[in-house]
Amino acid sequence: MRFPFMFYRYLAKNFLLTFLATLFVLVSLILLFDVIDLLRRASSRDYVTFWDVVRLGLFKMPQMLPLILPFSILISSIITFLRLSKTHELVIARSAGLSVWNILFPIIMMVSFIGIINIALINPFSSAMIQRYQQEESETLRKKNGFSWNEQGLWLREKLGDTPLIIHADRVQQKGNDLNLSGVLILVLNDNETLQNQIEASNGLLSDYTLVVKNGISYAPDGTHQEGIDLHIPTQLNLEKIMQTFESPEEISIWKLPKFIKLLDNAGFSSLKHRIHFYSTLSSILYLLAMVFISSMFTLSPNQRQGGTLMKSAGAILFGFMLFFVSKLTTALGVSGNLPIFLAVCGPSIIMIFISSSVLLHSEDG
Repeated sequence: MRFPFMFYRYLAKNFLLTFLATLFVLVSLILLFDVIDLLRRASSRDYVTFWDVVRLGLFKMPQMLPLILPFSILISSIITFLRLSKTHELVIARSAGLSVWNILFPIIMMVSFIGIINIALINPFSSAMIQRYQQEESETLRKKNGFSWNEQGLWLREKLGDTPLIIHADRVQQKGNDLNLSGVLILVLNDNETLQNQIEASNGLLSDYTLVVKNGISYAPDGTHQEGIDLHIPTQLNLEKIMQTFESPEEISIWKLPKFIKLLDNAGFSSLKHRIHFYSTLSSILYLLAMVFISSMFTLSPNQRQGGTLMKSAGAILFGFMLFFVSKLTTALGVSGNLPIFLAVCGPSIIMIFISSSVLLHSEDG
């Protein structure tokens, strides 16, 4: 039998058009709900206009793409396979000697192509839009905090009673839920924001909303100094809140993520969450393919007269949600360090592909 190029092109074209229509509908619905939620949040701010909210919603939309894309693939596959069955094209293809794998081949190729486009192009675009959304939201709807971190170290603004403090550490090292600081510099300011004195210490500890500095040296503007200074400074931050102020993995393009992971490692922070996101993005093609196999398991029945279209579609969507929740669970276990990275990001998709393939093989060969 000749290689059915025309049939493959026909299937791929139908699937792609269905996928684009499904993606447009899902994006429109989520954008509508996001705009409604942002309007509610902005209701108490008279300076925020409706178009500001719409712009925020458009910037926020890329955050939902990792959720929307797999289910768009799942629904598109279900619609495509059921349409082939309804128009008897599937029966004709099977009568012509095409196996279920011949029918799946163009869909798998198209989904793989969509996955590559998602990783190489859509992911960097989404990261840029998410950063823009975070910036716009911070300026219009949220308050800023007094913390920053970069290659030069950690900066923190706090108050000791009514006295403003600016705290800097050259290096940090995460240890459990605490943060060990090296090269600590504390600038003590007057009410008019002028320097009153500065305190230097070789080490410090940020633990339980308290910054502890021992054996520091206090330097006055007149050149005098005092040794053996111990401070317990209440802060509004702990390690968890500090980690939340970093750029989330979704805000960083996959092309820049390895460099940021190296920066976190060199700074002494845990990069496990960013590593999980990096490998999850790379393995997202497996996730999308698993959705195709789930839909084919329910809708590519060898006996097309069995009916039950609604039940088949519901079963495929149910299994799709199961894969989604199990993937979220294994990812959480991976971030907590209780599961190896490979199993956390690839395990559910590979298992689902094997299960679906086994069902298809059994249906194909009996």
